[in-house]
Amino acid sequence: MGLYDRNTSPDSVLRTTVDAVCMAEDLGFDIAWFAEHHFTNHSICPSPLLMVAHCATQTKRIRLGPAVLALPFHNPLRVVQEIAFSELLTRGRFALGLGSGYQPYEFNRFRIIPENKHRMMLEAWDIIEQGLKIGSINYSGEFYEIARTDLPMRPFGLAMPEIFVATSHPDAVARAARGNHTVFMSFGHRGLAAAAAFRKSIAERWQAAGGDPDTMPLGVQRYVYVTDDADDARHAARCVRDLARAAVTLNTPSPSKDGPFLRLMPLNDEPPLDDFLDNAIIGPANYCADLLHQELETLKPTHLSCFMGFAGIGRHETLASIERFGCDVVPQLGTMIELRSDPLLGAA
Repeated sequence: MGLYDRNTSPDSVLRTTVDAVCMAEDLGFDIAWFAEHHFTNHSICPSPLLMVAHCATQTKRIRLGPAVLALPFHNPLRVVQEIAFSELLTRGRFALGLGSGYQPYEFNRFRIIPENKHRMMLEAWDIIEQGLKIGSINYSGEFYEIARTDLPMRPFGLAMPEIFVATSHPDAVARAARGNHTVFMSFGHRGLAAAAAFRKSIAERWQAAGGDPDTMPLGVQRYVYVTDDADDARHAARCVRDLARAAVTLNTPSPSKDGPFLRLMPLNDEPPLDDFLDNAIIGPANYCADLLHQELETLKPTHLSCFMGFAGIGRHETLASIERFGCDVVPQLGTMIELRSDPLLGAA
């Protein structure tokens, strides 16, 4: 839900996102995810749970979830209630993504010490799990002290929603391994070899915690844009490059901004535009299907997360790409994967 184009209104970003979710439901996607970011045009959405609640009224089948809740920024006693209420609103269609946050500027504004973020995340995770499973919380930790507190929207406790964890920190991966939760990784823009190395490091941490690396549930997020037009494809590659530039800028304590708008500067080791084009899933349907199949074979994910709403791509083009992916790419991928005995495409 980025607002990189100053000529685009926040209302337009919201409407395009909702339309994309409805289209994804029609095309058979499994989950629609909403990110959490603060204080810059990188995203206008500060609350993915609000987006879940809004889209619950617009959809009937597709699951909805935050990817992710940056737990150190939340009072865990409040967020566990909002998670439980989100499950009610979605009538069982809720998926839960958890993370620790990564932008120093956000930590500064929320007055959170970044060095504490993983320990805070794990404690908040404990509280969320206790509240959802039992229907009440009684907790004593390093950061949070909660006397016996009951959750009226979940008085008897229920099974946890499916959990996805967007971090490679050893302690969080170990916690995910103990619960057999899905680890989320982003492919980025560095190519398949770099992604495979990152996957290997996660698998090693999973195994160190007693999990089986061969059956590790893994979500891989990819930049995807389907188009037959070469100029359109290069524009999409420039948008991916902007995302990479923004990620580097947002990793600094004082990102260069003009009001809420980030000033995007070339990376120190920035590859040529053709590399961004080659390392994302951008192009005609046949090409996208072939490239995704190669990546699925190499990375062996259980879930494929398609990042399709690049900031800077128009509303019509975004929706057209999603439609092409659902109508033209997924059927080809399905045929390729059916040739295997262990299907890889668990969710999109």
